Amino acid sequence: MNSLKLCIESALAGGNSIFNYKPKKAKTKKDVHVGHHAIVTSADYKSQKAILSVLKSDKEALFITEEHVKDKYFIGRLIKNIDQLRSSKVYIIDELDGSSSFNIGHYEWSISVGLVENLQHKAGAVYAPKINNGLLFYASKDNGAFIRENGKETKLKIPNRKLHDSYILFGPDCFLTKYPRHNSLMHELSDLCRTSNVNGSCALALSLVASGKADALIQPLQCPWDYAAGKLLVEEAGGKVIFYEMNNGKIKVLENLEPKHYDPFKRAVGFIAGNRNIAEDIAERLIK
Repeated sequence: MNSLKLCIESALAGGNSIFNYKPKKAKTKKDVHVGHHAIVTSADYKSQKAILSVLKSDKEALFITEEHVKDKYFIGRLIKNIDQLRSSKVYIIDELDGSSSFNIGHYEWSISVGLVENLQHKAGAVYAPKINNGLLFYASKDNGAFIRENGKETKLKIPNRKLHDSYILFGPDCFLTKYPRHNSLMHELSDLCRTSNVNGSCALALSLVASGKADALIQPLQCPWDYAAGKLLVEEAGGKVIFYEMNNGKIKVLENLEPKHYDPFKRAVGFIAGNRNIAEDIAERLIK
């Protein structure tokens, strides 16, 4: 099975394994960036087990997972030094993106599996089981991005809508007081665009941008599993993802991602995704 098929099949396996699953208790994660807003449940681990059961057939690959891997076989294949990304084939997994939505019974959650090889995003799939009988987004490098919806496969191309006609998504972290620039940007853009909204699953939001179901996404600092598959989806659909670092409130736009930006123990980068004109316009407003 090739890498794209592995991403697709593992994302489907993860999502289907928890489709009707109801975790008993949510545990607050120790996240210095978002505090008590980040949670984990037994559903994350159930999905992870299903995902890894598919990916284990790729004997050469290493892994970055959001949650702690309990299987000894996979523990030995976790990235131990992020510089390994320069010369390795690495699956970056978000077992359950949108845990708060899932935990309360909301439909806004997804499973994301992305493959990064020699620091290049090569394949990825995002699966949202509770939307339109299951929305599946997938892409491979230089081969385009696709959506499978209600049994129909469609190639994706991001529309070139202008800002005043756009539907803009914000990550929920934009509301946090520790991101005052994002707070004010929400007000500014909400006045300028057609509609603004919030999506609690970063991978799903990137997929919606790639499919033209949204025109832009603005996210403060995130982890590599949040964008590993979605970055490629947006780019293969003709869009742009602008990454940036934040230090003491100062924003620095990045030309390229480096291994340090994939550190699983840090939220290292934020980003803006959309068609080229909208993404660049929003980036200028954010850093001004």
